[in-house]
Amino acid sequence: MDKNTNHITEALFATRRDIVLCVILGCVNLLFFGIMCEFTEISVALIALGVIALYVLEATIIGIRRRESHTHAPVAALDALLDEDLAVVIRNTDSPAFIFDSYGTILWYNEAMHSILDKRGNFLGENISRLIEKPISVESMTEEPITLFGGLYMLEGFNISSGGDGFYLAILTDVTELHTVRSAYVDERVCVAYVTIDNIEDITTYAHEKYRDAVSAVEDKIKAWVKSMGGVIKSYDNEKYLCIFDAKSLDECIKGRFPILDEIRDTRVGDGVSVTVSIGVSKVGKTLLEREMNAISAIDLALGRGGDQAVYKTEEGIEFFGGRTKSLYKRSSVRSRTFTNQLNALMARSDNVIIMGHKFGDFDSFGASVGVARLATLCGVGAKIAVDMRDKNIAPCIEYMQSQESYSSVFVDAGEANHLLKPDTLVVLVDHNTLERAQFADIARRASQVAILDHHRKSEALSPTVKLSYIEPSASSTCELVAEMLDGAISSQSLYKCEADMILAGILLDTKQFTRNTGTRTFGAAQYLIGAGANPTDVYNLFKTLPDDLSKEARFHTSITVYKERIAISSCDGNTDESFRVIASKAADKMLTLRGIDAAFTVVMIGDMIHISGRSNGKINVQIILEHMGGGGHFEIAGAQIESDSVLSVLETLKGEIDEYLDLLGEKEGR
Repeated sequence: MDKNTNHITEALFATRRDIVLCVILGCVNLLFFGIMCEFTEISVALIALGVIALYVLEATIIGIRRRESHTHAPVAALDALLDEDLAVVIRNTDSPAFIFDSYGTILWYNEAMHSILDKRGNFLGENISRLIEKPISVESMTEEPITLFGGLYMLEGFNISSGGDGFYLAILTDVTELHTVRSAYVDERVCVAYVTIDNIEDITTYAHEKYRDAVSAVEDKIKAWVKSMGGVIKSYDNEKYLCIFDAKSLDECIKGRFPILDEIRDTRVGDGVSVTVSIGVSKVGKTLLEREMNAISAIDLALGRGGDQAVYKTEEGIEFFGGRTKSLYKRSSVRSRTFTNQLNALMARSDNVIIMGHKFGDFDSFGASVGVARLATLCGVGAKIAVDMRDKNIAPCIEYMQSQESYSSVFVDAGEANHLLKPDTLVVLVDHNTLERAQFADIARRASQVAILDHHRKSEALSPTVKLSYIEPSASSTCELVAEMLDGAISSQSLYKCEADMILAGILLDTKQFTRNTGTRTFGAAQYLIGAGANPTDVYNLFKTLPDDLSKEARFHTSITVYKERIAISSCDGNTDESFRVIASKAADKMLTLRGIDAAFTVVMIGDMIHISGRSNGKINVQIILEHMGGGGHFEIAGAQIESDSVLSVLETLKGEIDEYLDLLGEKEGR
C-alpha cells in the first residue's frame, strides 16, 4: 500500500526481507555455479541443474518458515502494533477484524473473523485478494458492502502503522440482514398506475354491437395482468382503471417492455379494429399521494403522445414503452371548442400576446402563428408573431403577409419580442410543446404564462408555466387544429385571404399535398379555408424551388444507401448553408417514394450542428428512433439536431438506433 495514497499494492506473497534474502541467495548460487564450472570437470548442464534445484530448495524453506511464522503469529505482534487495552478490545470483540500489511498480506485476525473463515483453511500469510475480489483502499472501504462467503459486510479500514512499514486494521460489520430488509422494502414499494383504453370511440363507430364484448375482453386482460403481479385494480371511470402493485412487479414489466400493450393490441373487433391502451405509472414520491400525482402526469403524457404506450416516471426522468401504432384519429369538436374558449379567455386577461413557432420555422408553424394572431384580434388584444426575420425558408411567407396592411407590423424579431415581454404577457407556442424548442427559447422560459397548441407527440412533461395546452397527435398539422378553432369562432367570410392561404400552406406541407396522414377533419379544415378565399394556386407558389436548391437536393440523391433492405439513408457533408435544412427534408420526402423503402433519413452538417430529417410511410415510427437521439416529431415525420463535428459518427449512431428499433419491432411481431 502506497504510504501517500493508501492504495493496496497488488498481491505480493512475500515480505521485503524474504525478497532480499532470495536475491542474495540467487547471487551466491550464481557465484557457486561459476566456481564449479571453473575448477571442476563436471558437465555444465549438471552443475546448472544442481544449482537450480538448490535454489528451489532454499526458496521453499524460506516460504515454509514464513508460513509457520504467520500461522503461529504471536499475540505480542498485535500488542506491539496497538495500544495494549485497544488490542484486548479488538481481540475479544464480536466484530470480525484482521490486520494486513502494505502488500495486502494478512498478518492476524481475531476469533470472530476466525469463526467466519472456519473450515475454509488458514488465511494467515495469504493475500487479501483471497477474501476480497475487488481492489480496495483504506479510504474506499466504507463505500460499498463486500460479499464474504455468502454474507454481506461493510469494511472499515484504519492505518495503525507507527514506522515506515504500513500496517492496517480492517473491521467488518455484518449488514446481510439489513440488506435483505432494504431489498424487500424496495421490491415491495407501492407503485401506482393509471390505465386507459384509447380508442373506444373507434370501436363504437365501426363495431357498435360488439362494443361491450371488446371492452370486457380488454378489461379481463388488464385484470389478469394486475393479478399476475399480485396487485389491485379498480375502475374509476368508463374504460379507465387505477392499479396498485409492488415495485418488483414493475421492474419485471419494464424488463419485458410492458408486454400487456401487445396483448391488448391483439384484441380486434368488427372489421379488424385493434384496441389499444395507455399506461402511466410511477413509484417516485415519499407518499402515496405523490406517486399517484406522478402517475397522473405520466398517463397525461402517454395520451398526449398518441396513446398505445406506457410512460414510466422515474427519479431520473421519463421512460417510454410502446408507441408502435399511429395516433388514432379520434378528436372531437367539443375539445376544440373548449380549448378555443379557454384560450380566448386567457388572451383577454393578458396585457398582450406573443406567438412563436419552433426554431427553423416552416409553413405549419408560420401558418398556425397567423391563425392564433387572428384569434387574438377577436379578443381585442394586441398580438405579435416572433420570428427569425433572417430565415430564408420563411422569408417568402413574411413578405407575403407584410404586403397586407393589417400584418405590416405584426412580425417582430428577438429584440422587439424581449421588449414586449411583461408580467402579464401570454406567450403562445405553436407546432411544438417544449420551451427549449421555441424560436426564442429565453423568452418562452421567462414568460409567466404559456399556452401550447401542437400536433406532435409530447417528449416530456410540460413546464409549470404552461397554463393551457392542446396537443393532438392525431391531427395532420397544427394548421388543421387552428382552422378548426377559427371555424368555431368566426365565419369563413371574416377571414382574410392571406391568412387562409398561409394556414392552408401549413396543411399542405405536413400532409404532402393531402397524400399522408389525412382524415375527414383535414379536408373539412381545407374546405373552410377555401371558403375563406384560399387559392391553391397561390399557395403552391410558396412551395416552388429555386434552381440552386434543386442542384443541392441532388447531392442527397446521389449518395443514397439502403440499410436493412427497407430504410434509405443519405448524407451531405461540407459546403452547406441554412437552406440545406429544408432541402434535406425535401430529399427525405423524395427518397420515401423509392420502391421497397419504408423510411428515409437525411443527415447534413450545417455549421457546428448536424441535422437529421426522418420520414416514414407509416410502417416505421421515425419519431421514436430520433427521440432517442434528442429529437422528436410525429410518427411519420421527425427530426433531430445534434452538436457534432462528424457526420460519420452521427450516421453510426443513427444506424444503431435503427437496429435497436427494428430488433424490438421484430420481437413484438414475432410474438
